[in-house]
Amino acid sequence: MCRQPSTLELSPDEQLAAEETFKLYCKPVELCNVIQKRALDNPAFLQRCLHYMIQASRKKRIQLTVSLSRGTNTDHNIFPLYVLLATPTSDSIPLEGHSPIYRFSRACLLTSFTEFASKDHNKATFTIPDVKNIATSRACNLSIILIRCDSEGQVGENNCSGDHVEASALRKLEGKCFWGKIPINLLGSSLENCVTLNLGHTVELASTVTMNPSFLEPKFLEQDSCLTFCSHKVDATGSYQLQVGISVQEAGARDMSESPYNSYSYSDVPPSSLPHIIRLRAGNVIFNFKYYNNTMQKTEVTEDFACAFCLVKCGSYKGLGCHLNSTHDLFHFEFWISEECQAVNVSLKADAWKMELVGKGVDPRHQTFSYCSRLKMRRRRSLATVENISPVHPHIMDSVSPEDAQAGSSKDEFVQREDDNNSVAPDSAEHDHSLNGSNLTPPTVLEFGKTRKLSAERSDPRK
Repeated sequence: MCRQPSTLELSPDEQLAAEETFKLYCKPVELCNVIQKRALDNPAFLQRCLHYMIQASRKKRIQLTVSLSRGTNTDHNIFPLYVLLATPTSDSIPLEGHSPIYRFSRACLLTSFTEFASKDHNKATFTIPDVKNIATSRACNLSIILIRCDSEGQVGENNCSGDHVEASALRKLEGKCFWGKIPINLLGSSLENCVTLNLGHTVELASTVTMNPSFLEPKFLEQDSCLTFCSHKVDATGSYQLQVGISVQEAGARDMSESPYNSYSYSDVPPSSLPHIIRLRAGNVIFNFKYYNNTMQKTEVTEDFACAFCLVKCGSYKGLGCHLNSTHDLFHFEFWISEECQAVNVSLKADAWKMELVGKGVDPRHQTFSYCSRLKMRRRRSLATVENISPVHPHIMDSVSPEDAQAGSSKDEFVQREDDNNSVAPDSAEHDHSLNGSNLTPPTVLEFGKTRKLSAERSDPRK
């Protein structure tokens, strides 16, 4: 924190009131510290799963393009050349005369030099993690493997989609071959001090690969494509040197020109301090905390797009805005970016700091909090139960003659009391009787005992 020079002349009481206003920023910071400490053992969510974190990680990836130049390679018998990005398996123990078992997910085919622009298969492109993560991640074991097979084991161009070779066609590569590799960690050490790569420029590297004679043994373990090389089955003489050109560029370098902050000119920066200045500017954000009715301000600078409240690294300036608006909604944020700096103006929300309405003299901590959750499964079961219940149709009793009706008046009164639970109106009964025409079977006349039994069953709530 650093206090900005203020033109206001405050009395001691006003200064005390201003400091009390600024303390409102400290309470959320204390809460974030408690939540962050609990999240170490039981995180509510993973930062790497957030959408803006995924986008930021993709922009930091490195794109490698492998090609061959005719001017540096005098041997014309180097094609077809297969280029693979592979890593040794963790459970493989290399035997004497054998290389480790390499697992690869993508293979490319080169059939011409880069000078022949009309040819399709003259470059092989791969994507690797960020340069900063190469030494600490599994990418440190990655290697670019070059393979030149004899004419008997060549894969036709019909088995290629662009520069990508189908995995099923690689089984034909078994046999005598020449192979060499370029470790990725060597490239990472060369790119760490490369300033132009962080500015979105393309870096050209050259590497000399020794192609050794060997015997290729493809091994397909379930769905993983694996291969190994054996030097005992061939003559160990006859190796040659191959000059390989590698073009390196950040995968998200095109998006960097959209921000005015990345168009900053480094003409007045000394070359010795240029890498440090670029890394410092890449993720620094200025937070301006306004308080005392927005008349005073304090400033804090964070690195790596970190939040000033909870120190969470958000990956990008856009991700920082998503994090602040979704997590720290007690404050109002204004984002502005220029060629000189990228900043966030923070102010207090007046409505967010109002106390909850509670009874006079009642401690909110002693109040009972009730929560009721209706499970969707229970509601689905209840709906399914209602749908499975078949509808109950009323049974209509017809009197054959007036004498029978008069004789059974006492019975009808009892039946009426029993049937009142079914709520069948006389009008509806006459309407149902009129629907039964001469072509339809007349309704069955129920006896007193059966009617009574049926009515008792209807009144049972379990039915």
